[in-house]
Amino acid sequence: MKESISYTFLLNIIIVFIAISFFAIMGIIGYSKAYRVNSKIVNTIETNEGYNAYSIQSIRDIITSYGYQKYSINCPNKDGQAAISGAAGAEGYCVYRFDEGNVYSYGVTTYMTFDFPIVGRLFRIPVYTKTATIRKLG
Repeated sequence: MKESISYTFLLNIIIVFIAISFFAIMGIIGYSKAYRVNSKIVNTIETNEGYNAYSIQSIRDIITSYGYQKYSINCPNKDGQAAISGAAGAEGYCVYRFDEGNVYSYGVTTYMTFDFPIVGRLFRIPVYTKTATIRKLG
């Protein structure tokens, strides 16, 4: 005897599919924004040859123009190095400096944050990138 799938069961499958699709698209957009900001910060640090006053101002302009949400975060240690970004990560990103003899490099961590109005911030996923090595002069 052949039985058909009930309308309610089919409707539940459609609702679950739409919810999964919505969360996947939201994740892709959040990761894209965090990675784009991270990449621009790394390019700015490499262009200005370090994390200095010029690069800090450029990074603030980048964060404002891309609409990256600035959360106050506690920057964790990365490879034994403490973060050097200002005000304990109040800008929503962390910058690390790695000295290796006569060259140095920087590591940048931005965060993909999911913030819902009713529930609040659910979770934060770090996006980490390391700059190319920069030679010390003098």
